[in-house]
Amino acid sequence: GLSKDAEARATVVAPAVRRLRDALAPLIGDAQGRFGIPALSLVLVRGEETLWAEGFGLADPEHGVPATPWTRYRAGSLAKPLTALAVLALAARGELDIDQPLSAALPGFRLRERFGASTRPITVREVLSHHAGLPSDLNQGLWSDAPFTEVRDRLRDEYAAYPPNLVFSYSNVGYSLLGHLIQAVGGRPYAVHMDEHLLAPLGMSASRLTALVDGPAPSDGAAEVVAVGYRDGRPFDPLPLRDVPAQGLVTSAADLGRLMSALLCGGALGGRQVLQPAVIEATFEPQNTEVALDTDITTGLGVFLEEGSIPGAGRVVRHSGNTLAYTAELVLLPEEGLGVAVLASAGKAGHVLKQLAGTMLTQTLKSMPEPLPPDLFIAATAPRADGGSPLNAAGRYATDLGLIAIDPERDSLCACMTGEQARLIPYPDGVLGLDAVPDASGTLKRLSLLRLQTQRIGDREVIVAQTEHGRTVLGEKVPPGEPPPSWLTRLGPWRVLNPDPGFPLEDLTLKLTDGQLCMSYRMPLLTPERIQVPLRATGDDLAIVLGLGRGRGDTVRIVGAGNETRLHWSGYVAERIPPPDPGVAASEP
Repeated sequence: GLSKDAEARATVVAPAVRRLRDALAPLIGDAQGRFGIPALSLVLVRGEETLWAEGFGLADPEHGVPATPWTRYRAGSLAKPLTALAVLALAARGELDIDQPLSAALPGFRLRERFGASTRPITVREVLSHHAGLPSDLNQGLWSDAPFTEVRDRLRDEYAAYPPNLVFSYSNVGYSLLGHLIQAVGGRPYAVHMDEHLLAPLGMSASRLTALVDGPAPSDGAAEVVAVGYRDGRPFDPLPLRDVPAQGLVTSAADLGRLMSALLCGGALGGRQVLQPAVIEATFEPQNTEVALDTDITTGLGVFLEEGSIPGAGRVVRHSGNTLAYTAELVLLPEEGLGVAVLASAGKAGHVLKQLAGTMLTQTLKSMPEPLPPDLFIAATAPRADGGSPLNAAGRYATDLGLIAIDPERDSLCACMTGEQARLIPYPDGVLGLDAVPDASGTLKRLSLLRLQTQRIGDREVIVAQTEHGRTVLGEKVPPGEPPPSWLTRLGPWRVLNPDPGFPLEDLTLKLTDGQLCMSYRMPLLTPERIQVPLRATGDDLAIVLGLGRGRGDTVRIVGAGNETRLHWSGYVAERIPPPDPGVAASEP
C-alpha cells in the first residue's frame, strides 16, 4: 500500500467538481477495461487551484501499486511545449533571436537543398511551429540511446522536405535541433538547462527530460513510481529514445498541473513570476494564418491552437504525446483559466484521453461559467489566407492513407495498395463520400469516415478531408508520368544494413502499384499493417516521397553502382537482395 504521506495526497476533489468526478469515475474504469489501460492519472486546474487530481487503476499491476496523481509516465511529445518555452525564454532574455536563420543560431547546421539557390534559410520560429520544411524524422536511430545532438550532423546528408513555410509538417528532428540550440546558447547540457531554468522553478520535481524511462522500485510504496507501459494489452519494455527534446518527457499529472497553472496565470505561480508573460503570449500566438495548405490546422509555438472545438471556450491550446506504450493529452482554455492533463500507461489510447479531457472541460464550464480575469490577451485567429477552389477529382493521390485512385465517371475510389474498391457518393459542392464496404481493410474503413474534396490551393492539387476537428489536407495529386528505367531495374526487396535493435524495419521493397513507383515496408512495433508510400523519381538516383505533411517530401537516394548499390532513406542504408538463382531453384527436389 501507499505510505501515509502518499495516501494523504492521493486524490484531490474540490466540492465544485464532486458530482462531475462521481459521474466520470465509473466511465473511466470502464474505458480502462475496454481499451487495456492499466493506469490513468489526471489533473484539472482552474488558475492556481487544483480542482481534481486522481489516479485510476494500477501503475504496476504485478506489484499491486495503485496509480495516483504523482505516478510518473512517459509523456512523449509533451516535451515539445517545454522545449519551446525554454527557447522563448532565451529569446526574452536577449540571448537568442527566433527570427534569425537556424544555421546562424546553431553553427554547423546544414541541409541539402533541392528547391534552388533562391530559397531563403529556415528560421528558429519556423522550426518551433513545424513549418521549416525539415524531414519529419530520422527513423534510423529514433528508438536508440544515440545522443540527440547527432541529429544536426546526420541531417547534412538529408534534403529539405519542403521550402520553408509551405505547409505544416510535424518534425521530431526539428525539436532535437532546438534542444541542441538550447544547449549551445545556454552553455549547459540540455537536460540540466531544462531542470534549472524550467522544471525546478515550476516545482515539477517528479519530471525529467531523459532518453530512458526510469524510477524508484515500487517496494517502498512511493507514489512517484513510473507506471509500467503496456502495448496491445501486454507489458512493453520501454526502448531508449534519441529525440529527447521532442519526446523525452517523463512526468506526473500533478507536475503538469503546475505547468498549466503557470501558463494560465501569466507565468505566476505561488506568488513568484516563473515565466515571463511575453513568453506565454508568444506561445499562444497563431503562426500560420498565411499558410493556405494548412487548412484548419493552426499552430502556436510548441502547441496547437483551435477555435470552437470545445463549445463556449474560445481559444483551445493543446498538445498530445504518443509513445509506444504511453499516451498523454494536455488541453488549456486560456480565456476560462481551465486546464486538463491526462496520462495513460498504454499506447494507442489517444481517442480515450481526448474524449475524457474534452468532457472534463465541457462539464466544468457548465458548472463554473464565470471565466477568470484574463491574464493574457488572446486574439481571435485570422481567417486562412486561401480557401482553395474545387478541382476535377479524377486521378491518383498520395495520401496519409496510402495511394488512392478516384474515377468519378465510374463513381469509384480504389485503395491502390490492397486493390479494394468502394463506390463514391457525391454531395453538393464537389464533396465525395464512400459507400460502406463490409470487411474492408483499415484504409477503406478510415476513408469511409471522411468527406473528401479535391481542390487547387495555390499551385498544388490536393485532396482535403473533412474530419470532426475540421479540414485537413489528406494528400496531393500524383503527377502523370512513368518512372525512369534506372528505377525499374531496382524493383524488388532490399535488406537494411543498419537496423535498430528493438525496433525493426522489415520487408523493405521497391515496387510498382497501379503503375506508380512505391516503397513499402513494415514497422511491426508501430503498426501491423504494411506501410506504402508513392515515390516520384526526380533523377536517376533521387526520388521524393509524394504527398504533403509528416513523412512526405523525404528523399530516397541511390548511392554507388553494381554490387555496391545502396538505398539511403531516413537514415537507413539498404542493399539489394538478389533474386534467387533460377538454376538452383530448378534443381531443388
